[in-house]
Amino acid sequence: MVKRLFGTLVLSSLPALTHQPFWNPGSPSPEAAYPVARPEVAQALLGRLGPGEWAFFRLEVPEGFPLRASLFVGGGCPEGFRPVLWLLGQGLGGEAPLPLPPGWGGLRREAVAWTPYRGYGLRARRGPRLEVELRGGTYLLAVEAGMGEGYYLLSLDGLEVPGGSLEGLAAIPRFNRCR
Repeated sequence: MVKRLFGTLVLSSLPALTHQPFWNPGSPSPEAAYPVARPEVAQALLGRLGPGEWAFFRLEVPEGFPLRASLFVGGGCPEGFRPVLWLLGQGLGGEAPLPLPPGWGGLRREAVAWTPYRGYGLRARRGPRLEVELRGGTYLLAVEAGMGEGYYLLSLDGLEVPGGSLEGLAAIPRFNRCR
């Protein structure tokens, strides 16, 4: 009880954490996608990928949902770690990195240059950004590691509401160091 209360106080009182931090222990396929419970709330979804690995995130959104997502890598990660950000879903044209249901397509975002980023308790490099208005329904965001490895943070913009998880909070120092 005391541990839970302390964690709640820490998560709700740190101004540096304007996005709710959550740790993704692994979501290697669309079938095992990490569920984003409230996509309208600002979130920082942290995880670690090895070479060739993927992380998938499932979003259920209403009609006209404004998705704004950015991909970061930990400041201590090797320069060669430059993951790609994908949006997969119904009615999206474009290429698809894997077999998808009929009518689904994909949008691929990769950064030519990754820019240094410091703020909100993070030491990172910022890469691809995605801004799109979605039809209502189910979508997948995916992070593709490529040949690199390291810690990533998928930032979803939205309403700033205190919260997150202790695992997400604990992952921030590992993310910053990439260890």
